[in-house]
Parts: sequence; structure tokens; C-alpha cells
Amino acid sequence: MSTQDRLVTAAWLGVLAFLGFYVFGLVMGVYAPGEVLYFTIPAVVLAALYAVHMVRARRAARNMSDESRRKARRQSEARGF
Repeated sequence: MSTQDRLVTAAWLGVLAFLGFYVFGLVMGVYAPGEVLYFTIPAVVLAALYAVHMVRARRAARNMSDESRRKARRQSEARGF
């Protein structure tokens, strides 16, 4: 895994952490979405970006060749997970 891949993964994890804390605050009743528009707007944008990312990732995984799947599976088993 290259450094760029690790940074991209860390960025997506950061996005998920932000969305998780935002939703947690909403569920716990800490604030209403209209009260904190400066958090609501980025949350909506980041959620949309993450949804697009996941659609593209699933489409790419579905279009992998059988040989690529076998190779990825062998690498995963060699790492132990």
C-alpha cells in the first residue's frame, strides 16, 4: 500500500469520524441541524461525497477480473486477514 493510498484511507476515516460525531450529536439531542448550519452543510456535502466514493468502489470491485480477485484473495490470506 503506497503512502498516497494510506493518506486517502486516513482522509475517508476522518470523514466518517466527523459524520459519526455529527449524527451522534443529533441523536443525543445536543443540537438541531438548523442550529449548527456550519456543521450541517459540510456533513451533507461529505455524506454525498462518501456515497459517490462507495458507489465507485463497489463498481470497480464488481468489474475486477477473476484473476485479479484471486490475486487479491491470495494477498489477503498471506497477511492473515
